[in-house]
Amino acid sequence: MFTAPVSLRTSPLGLAGLAFGLALGACTAITEFADCKVDADCAGAGNGYVCGPGNKCVPGSDDTTTTGDPGTGPTSTSQPTTSTTEPPDTTTLGTETDAVTSTTTSTTETSTSTGPDTETTTTTGEQVACTAHSECVAALGDDHVCGKAGVCVSALTAECQTFHWPSDEPADKVVFVGSIMATSPPFDALVLPLQNAVQLAVEDFNANADLPGGVKIAWIGCDDEGSAAKAMASLTHLSETIGAPVVVGPIFSELVLHLAEQAKTSGTLLISPTASAKEITDLEDDGLVWRTIPSDVYQANAFADRIPQLTPAPQKVALLYKDDAYGNSLHMDAFARLSSDNPGLEITTHQYPNPVGLSQAELLQMYGTVIASAWGAPGEHPDTIGIIGTTEANDIILGFMNAWSAENPDPPLPRFVVSHGVVAALPDLIAKAKDTLKPVLMQITEGVAPIIFDEANFNNFNIRYKIRFNDQAPITAASLSYDGAMVLMLAMAGVPEGEPITGKNVAAAIAKLVDKEGTAVSFGEVMGLSLTFIKKARNILVTGGTVDLKGVSGALDFDLTAGEVRVNLLGWGIDADMGMPDVGVLDPKRMYVLGPAPSTEGMWVDLP
Repeated sequence: MFTAPVSLRTSPLGLAGLAFGLALGACTAITEFADCKVDADCAGAGNGYVCGPGNKCVPGSDDTTTTGDPGTGPTSTSQPTTSTTEPPDTTTLGTETDAVTSTTTSTTETSTSTGPDTETTTTTGEQVACTAHSECVAALGDDHVCGKAGVCVSALTAECQTFHWPSDEPADKVVFVGSIMATSPPFDALVLPLQNAVQLAVEDFNANADLPGGVKIAWIGCDDEGSAAKAMASLTHLSETIGAPVVVGPIFSELVLHLAEQAKTSGTLLISPTASAKEITDLEDDGLVWRTIPSDVYQANAFADRIPQLTPAPQKVALLYKDDAYGNSLHMDAFARLSSDNPGLEITTHQYPNPVGLSQAELLQMYGTVIASAWGAPGEHPDTIGIIGTTEANDIILGFMNAWSAENPDPPLPRFVVSHGVVAALPDLIAKAKDTLKPVLMQITEGVAPIIFDEANFNNFNIRYKIRFNDQAPITAASLSYDGAMVLMLAMAGVPEGEPITGKNVAAAIAKLVDKEGTAVSFGEVMGLSLTFIKKARNILVTGGTVDLKGVSGALDFDLTAGEVRVNLLGWGIDADMGMPDVGVLDPKRMYVLGPAPSTEGMWVDLP
């Protein structure tokens, strides 16, 4: 694994069980003598140190001066000479980063010697041409690859901070898989498990199989921070600079919608594990935008149908929703169904801001305003509060409970119903609540979410994930990320022999993974140390056969036109963990069973 010389974040995981829930990053400068890219990186190594051969900080010499600017290498005070006795050595001098694309290319220094006591250098200022990754690794270091344009480039950028060669060993026979996910705060605890699942899928594939010709998978992970501009820069780097044909992500619907045209133009296949906005279904994307989670068109009906079934029957409902593509779209459909099917129900709606780019102080002020408006005056409070958003909803729920507890006497308790973007963070809600509120919140809070794990396959995945990532438990949504990455790699195996592995060819090969007449392959098939399902599917696909995949998240029955799946939904409650009454755990209470396709409606059925 490689990370950039300057760490843009630290990201400890701290999540267990089935939570889908939020840590802190920091910038550090290099003070080790071992690693550098430019002379400025050696500032902490000692006065006069420069970035020398092999990317090491070394004492500077009197005949060499530097400007100190990134991208401007040291210039020689001597005229270049040539030698007939020793070949020149090429080393990295510096890097230059394009401000628009965040792409880093490298210039070189050629050292030549005229004898044992004389060595002079000159800066060429030219990119290093290449035909193989090994050439770039030898010349510039292990984090360099032979890019799409046939020149050496760094795999790392400001956004793309994680890079894995197969088995962490540079190789020429590789195909690149990228990921674009918001892994920095405040999303890290929620999203890092999804990125980990991509890493695990790549490692599993490389350990158990390869593509025809012995080709393995290399992976580059990018952090968009929830920003459209950073997501675009990440996709530009992966698709145009590196030449990755496929990408897992982004996480948020708004960013998937934003990147769809860029993916279409570049011919890159995107598969999102969690972007559920219904607008993604009908994108004009040349079949290049896919997702392992179903559209919100089903969730909107399940959410709206659940509220009237609460006991006692609600009389006044406040619907709060996040101002992004996911929140706005899901709210619009849920509100329309709820109001039309329940004309006597009093409903108010309240939009709250997307937290991306806002300070904590700004958020508290804005959320406070929205909560006050939705809560209303004494005697006029809603008895039911629906929240459509993501993990920020925990703070909103606690804000309502503060308003409730501030009144004397206490008004009736409201009930909370949350959408799938909040569900897996509900145990974190209990952890953050005051002790006196913990048992209360367990009784009055529930959520709606699509079914995103197969019990047997998820248990197998859960064990392997915990072993690989230091006993951290994966969130349930990590199943969607693992399945998305594995689908891409198995589809690569299905690309006909002699055809290039492009985004469009991989997308076309997905049809070979969902054939009900094909060989059944379940991601829980394991024998000893071997994940037999990978080799089994790979061998069938490379010989022209077809398979019917059942992933960690369940049956991967993609609609090949829309590029998405259709599944039932669960109604989740919160129970006290056994022996730990103050710890909340998710427990499925009911199922929303969809009618026969293509129906988007269903009915709630209590689980035994």
